[in-house]
Amino acid sequence: MINRLAPMLLSPILLALTLSPSSSWAYGGGGGGAASCAEAKFYDETPARNSAIPSLGDIAIVASDNTEIPSLELQVNGKTIKPEVTQRRSGEWELKAKLPEPITQPGKVRITLSAKSKEGCSTFFPYYLEIKQ
Repeated sequence: MINRLAPMLLSPILLALTLSPSSSWAYGGGGGGAASCAEAKFYDETPARNSAIPSLGDIAIVASDNTEIPSLELQVNGKTIKPEVTQRRSGEWELKAKLPEPITQPGKVRITLSAKSKEGCSTFFPYYLEIKQ
């Protein structure tokens, strides 16, 4: 009788093991597939992130060579600013923006950049400055 029950008891266990997501990880099939997508990068902010400055009139930043420039958006306190874009020999992009009016009111200034990479990944890069007098 035990010989007849053994296959019936093992079937649900084998089915559960077969359908378990952890079993596919051993073969590289699990986990988010987005890890292979290279995001655009932003760095060398001027003025430097989290710095305290008396006023803000100009912004400069470098974008990685895989940045899709047509998708680039730069905002200062929620207002879109069109940067001047120049490509370096290395392929990186220099972004320079002049604000229509300098910000002199004491407080935090939020700068955000968003863009897509050539691989199609979206990047959102926020940072803050502080106007102090």
